[in-house]
This record gives sequence, C-alpha cells and structure tokens, in this order.
Amino acid sequence: MGSKEGSRAWSVFDGVKSIPSSPEALMAEINTAISTLEFACAMALLQSPPSPKGKNANSNSTSQYDARVADEAYKAGLAALAAGKLDEAIHSLNIALSKCPPNKTNAVAKLQSLISLTSQQLQKSSN
Repeated sequence: MGSKEGSRAWSVFDGVKSIPSSPEALMAEINTAISTLEFACAMALLQSPPSPKGKNANSNSTSQYDARVADEAYKAGLAALAAGKLDEAIHSLNIALSKCPPNKTNAVAKLQSLISLTSQQLQKSSN
C-alpha cells in the first residue's frame, strides 16, 4: 500500500475522450445523454410486466389508468422527440394518453396536442 509504482490515482477525467470546445456543445452533449438515459429507463419501465393486483371488481376498472406509467411514457416520448425519433415519440405518447386518468384533463389535452404536432412533423418528414 505504501508503494505507488504501477498504480495511478483515479481521476474524474479518466472516461473523457474529448472535451467540447464551447459550453453550448457541452450542454448539448449533456442534454443528449440525459434524454437517452430517460428514454432507456422509461422504455424499460413500460416493457416490465405489470405488478400483480387484487382480483376484485374495483381493481379492474382502476388498473386501466396508471398515472405513474403515463408519466414515464410521457417522459419517454419527450426523450424520443429530443432525439428526433418521431415514431417512438408517437408510440410513447399514445401509451401515455391511454394510461392517463381521464380526470387529468390538462394532461390529456397536452398529450393530444403533442401527438397531433408530432404526427404532423412525421408526415412532413416523410414527404
């Protein structure tokens, strides 16, 4: 432990391959990394099996809507939009809309608007 031969101290820059030339470029890389991570986490959550619920009649009617799943799907949709993946964005936003409780009228309206705008963007890019 007293010998420092052959061992090098750990540095926060060990994994850095290049440092961006401007703060804007650095922020763009950070935003891309965050969006990618959020998208991966949200997609993993969406693809995970549903948790077991009670077998009574009430659980059937309330399990159709899940605000947590809707929120994760919404985040995945935004991350996909930020990454330019319009098909994935529409898919995630539609999941969010289907899981969003109908009493959350502002959220439903926002999702419908995002889906509409994303669909228009997708149509423009395919023409």
